Amino acid sequence: MANIKFKYNRGIKIKDESKPHYIYLRYTLGRSVDFQTSIGVKVLWSDWNDDDEKVRNKTSIKDRFHINNLINNLTTHFNTFENENKSKGIIPTYKDVKDHYNSYFTKNEEVKDVTLFSFIDEFIENAKNVPNPVTKKLVKPNTIKDYNLTKNTLQNFNDEVYKIDFDKITLDWYYDFIEWCNTKGFKMNYTGKHIKTLKTFMNSAVDKELTLNYAFRSRKFSVYREETDSIYLNEDELKLFWHLDLTDEPRKEIARDLFLLGSYTGLRVSDFNNINEDNVKIENGVKMLKVRTEKTGKTVAIPVHPVVNAILQKNNGKPPKRIPEQHINELIKEVAKTLKLNERVELNYNKSGRMVTEFKLKYELVTNHTARRSFCTNAYLSNMNTDDIMALSGHTTYKNFKKYIKVSAEQTAIRMSEHSFFKNKDILLKKVK
Repeated sequence: MANIKFKYNRGIKIKDESKPHYIYLRYTLGRSVDFQTSIGVKVLWSDWNDDDEKVRNKTSIKDRFHINNLINNLTTHFNTFENENKSKGIIPTYKDVKDHYNSYFTKNEEVKDVTLFSFIDEFIENAKNVPNPVTKKLVKPNTIKDYNLTKNTLQNFNDEVYKIDFDKITLDWYYDFIEWCNTKGFKMNYTGKHIKTLKTFMNSAVDKELTLNYAFRSRKFSVYREETDSIYLNEDELKLFWHLDLTDEPRKEIARDLFLLGSYTGLRVSDFNNINEDNVKIENGVKMLKVRTEKTGKTVAIPVHPVVNAILQKNNGKPPKRIPEQHINELIKEVAKTLKLNERVELNYNKSGRMVTEFKLKYELVTNHTARRSFCTNAYLSNMNTDDIMALSGHTTYKNFKKYIKVSAEQTAIRMSEHSFFKNKDILLKKVK
């Protein structure tokens, strides 16, 4: 089995610790191969950790990211070399090892003009114009917007803190980035969104062999995320929406009807905003909406709720016409405000590394996504089977589905009070011998 080591000054004792010395890579394979060479970088002895075979993590060491990343990449380069040789039954010679070492620098010389930011620009342009090979669809405009937002945020970090490129995306950078985001007052989920998008960029760069930096795949390089205090609308509130007369405000009426479609089907806005008459089916006497969901490509069949049926009848058997998603968001807030949904809602979230509490009026929090959350929660509270709800909503895991259930402890207690466990009075009966 091959052995890869990194040694300071080839492991030879140094006489003058005030001068930097080269780091050496040593690759051995039994007694047949003993390859040793400088990796071309120097550090002071006091900056080198001989046990970890890395440069110490001290901010005073200017090139620590570059050197440690080079060591990581060379280790990966040779691990891949060994695995490929094993799978092919090849025992490499000294020349093979030397050539493989040189190939790392040759490859990196070929792509040296491709920087992290130039690659991100290319990635975004391809996303706009080239369909995803899996979904066969172009990336949605909102996703492109997110890509650009992350690119701009990374550029700001690059300009304000220190220069970054493929090799700088390490765990050390990760912690520096989070600290910087906190100084900017970013919410935890906003920071996490940028980390998630960066990982998308880096995965693509690795696939294209533009970098051998795998540090971003570490479990510690995690996506910051916290559950948000989102709202749902209960049955009584949805009834208020349906009975509100919006005849004189046709745009609001369409937005309201589309929102209610989502609230009684569990569809995402990208789906309930694109339903047409072809989605309305009758099978075995059951009227249903059959929709191939845009996000997952999964087909769901949902029984038509009386409110949904009334909306279809109002439009001569057709769903309401499509309007931009952002317009639905704006208009539905106005409708909720008209209905005086003024309950104060407590919001708790992490901002700048600290928990923050604020209060908003309920109507301010109503969005397109509230419809889907309302469907899942109301169905759950009605004691509908969880697997059936997930089949209708298209959720594939209970973990993700559970995030949509906005039920208080009191609501759970009321719901479970009807369970036979809490209705069993037999224990009160005294047994007669």
